[in-house]
Amino acid sequence: MISIAILLVIIGFYLLYTTSKKMDAPNLLGFEYKLVQHQSASKIAGLILLILSCILTINVFGLGAGIFLFLINLMTVASLIVLLAPLKLFNVKMLFICMAFCVAVEFLIHIP
Repeated sequence: MISIAILLVIIGFYLLYTTSKKMDAPNLLGFEYKLVQHQSASKIAGLILLILSCILTINVFGLGAGIFLFLINLMTVASLIVLLAPLKLFNVKMLFICMAFCVAVEFLIHIP
């Protein structure tokens, strides 16, 4: 559940990041050209994904801790995307490796 929320934050922030006027859209994930063509729909989809992720974390952790965890996830993901996307280190392969690691940690380490 937490991995899904993190993935939603990554995709939602990346949608908002690619529709920024200051950002040159490099072809990192393969669908950036269509996002630039449909900027308003991409911004709405990005905001919906971020809100959905916030609701998901609030549902799992409660109101206060859920909002706090969502903000920590958003700050971490935002800083990583802003740092790694211009260097072309943020791609599908890296996203898959990170999500596989998150899912493995979520399901293999059970904290009572």
